[in-house]
Amino acid sequence: MLYPCPVGASIGSKPAVRSAGLGLGGLLAALALILAVPAAASARADPSRMLTYMPTELVHSLYGPAQVEGFIGELAEYDIGQALLQMPHFNKRGAIMLPASNQQMLGTWARAASSYDEATGSDVTVTAVFNGVPKANGLNLELPATRARMIAAVLAVVAEGISGVQLDIEPYPTGPGYLALLEELRRALDRQGFSGRLSVVAPGDSWTWSPAYLGRVGELVDQLDPTFYDTEYATVGAYQELIEEGLAYYSAAAPPGVSIIPVIPCYSPNPWHDPAIENVPSATAALAGALAQGSRVDGAGLWWWYAFYYGHYKHGDAAAERAAWQAQTVNLPFSP
Repeated sequence: MLYPCPVGASIGSKPAVRSAGLGLGGLLAALALILAVPAAASARADPSRMLTYMPTELVHSLYGPAQVEGFIGELAEYDIGQALLQMPHFNKRGAIMLPASNQQMLGTWARAASSYDEATGSDVTVTAVFNGVPKANGLNLELPATRARMIAAVLAVVAEGISGVQLDIEPYPTGPGYLALLEELRRALDRQGFSGRLSVVAPGDSWTWSPAYLGRVGELVDQLDPTFYDTEYATVGAYQELIEEGLAYYSAAAPPGVSIIPVIPCYSPNPWHDPAIENVPSATAALAGALAQGSRVDGAGLWWWYAFYYGHYKHGDAAAERAAWQAQTVNLPFSP
């Protein structure tokens, strides 16, 4: 997922300053900070408000019902109830070529979640994530025909029995076409009798979407997922300040009926992401700070399950990330 530019930067640019990383000392300092945050006195996080993005292989390859129920059980060990499955990208016309294996696995995931819920009393949501790139030679959301094809693709996937739909359109659109898409999609889902969750990936900053724009998006969806990674910030303090300021902005601008579920990072380094700065311990400490300041934080998400659980992570098996998630993230005093 792409991260929006700071104030004063051009679209698509990143802050120019980048550190070499905090290394082990910085990670230990972040862990010390998070361990100083008291756990909530109430029960653990509501799993239905905790999410993660699943490896694409778990929907693009074929697995049986028992295997998929096993994947869902693994999520439950970490109090995660929203399993997000990536669909193929929209092409520039707004269409999706959905392989037969994807269609089969979506149905398998939907049935396995229903079976798991019935057996355990859980509330697992299987969400299909629809990705698109609205830029030159990409999606033009201002065209009604493009939006119509996108909606038709979403409805075809919903027919497989899934209980969640997410739009991940990046760079984040700021024009009227995106609002029109959400309005039209909401009406189409209502006509189809879809009673699940509609969510969108959203910028974690306070400058990409104006308060009015953010407010309107929030009126049209059930859940906003602001992303807090790929920032290129050079210190843990600056990164945490971004999270706290972003969540204060969302709390003020988003309507009260929409859930705010920030997504925090666990993945290998890249030119925009230093895992010594952007990680589960430092992000969780910032979520705790935002809550202490009165911001609305309804849960948390992980990008992504592949690195977090399966250990495909250039800095090791993400043991510190898992420990912080289990000890602190799921025990935060999330908004009721």
